[in-house]
Amino acid sequence: MFDKIEKTKDILVTSVMMITMSIATLVAFTNVVLRYVFNMSLVWAGELTSYLFIWSALFGAAYGFKIGMHIGVTALIQAIRPKVAKYILTVSLIITLIFMIIMVKWGYDLVMFNKMIGQVSVDLGIPFWVIYLCVPIAMAIAVYEILVKIIQTIRTPGEDFHYETIMKGH
Repeated sequence: MFDKIEKTKDILVTSVMMITMSIATLVAFTNVVLRYVFNMSLVWAGELTSYLFIWSALFGAAYGFKIGMHIGVTALIQAIRPKVAKYILTVSLIITLIFMIIMVKWGYDLVMFNKMIGQVSVDLGIPFWVIYLCVPIAMAIAVYEILVKIIQTIRTPGEDFHYETIMKGH
C-alpha cells in the first residue's frame, strides 16, 4: 500500500515538474520567435510562463527533499561520529519540518484569501487561488518527504548511520 502511494506521489510530482517546465519553455520560445521574427507577441505568454515556472520550481523543491538535495551539511556530518551526525541531522530535519508546516498553513491561507476576494490574473483570467494552489500542495509534499527522512533517521541505529543512505532516497 505504502509503495503504491509513494509511486503515485512520485509520478504526480515529476509529471507536474516536467509538464509545467516543458509548456513554459515552449510558450517562452514561441513568444520569442513571434516577437523577433514576426514582430508580434502573445500578450499572455509572460504571465503563463511565470506561473508555470513557479509551479515547476515548487514541485521541484518538494522533490528535492526526497533525493536529498536541500540538506547540504555533508562535509560536517561525514567528519563526525555517526551517533552525533544522526542527532544533528534529526534536529535539522525537525527545524525544516516546522518551517514547511508553517509554509503549508501560509499557503492554505493565501489560497483561501484569494478565493474569498475573487481576484483573477490580468492576461489569463485565471483565479489567483488556483495559481497559488501550488504553495500548499508542494509544501505538503515536502512535509511528507521530510517526515519520511526523520523516521528513517530515527530508526537507523547510531553506529549504522550513514548520511548518504538516509538523504539519497527512500
